[in-house]
Amino acid sequence: MLIISDMEKKKRRTKPLRKVDANKVQMLASFGCQLTEIARFFSVDESTIRKKFHTEIKVGKEQMKIRLRQLQWKHAEQGNTALLIFLGKQYLGQSDKNELELAGNLEAVLRECGFEESPIQKAFEEATTNENNKS
Repeated sequence: MLIISDMEKKKRRTKPLRKVDANKVQMLASFGCQLTEIARFFSVDESTIRKKFHTEIKVGKEQMKIRLRQLQWKHAEQGNTALLIFLGKQYLGQSDKNELELAGNLEAVLRECGFEESPIQKAFEEATTNENNKS
């Protein structure tokens, strides 16, 4: 009978380590690749990438954000209206809020809803007529 030591069992179970280039990990992260995609690229487990290349992943993601912002500003400066609006909302606090001016727009809204006479005007006329009759 063959007796196998614990050390020999561990050697048999472990996979050979694959060479993972830290610069390529950072580059892939800068392209916006997810951890699973980077791990598949190197044919390693995702946890290997997460644990051993945490710094490279972080730096790569920051590089991606910087490059994205540069492109946004470039296209905004070239007149891309959608990007100008987006950047205005992000950095200038602008928004698309549609606020009704109740006093001026209410009559127009009521006419659009089918009211021929303005209820506001009618109420005003009734109030002035009542005041004139009391005098």
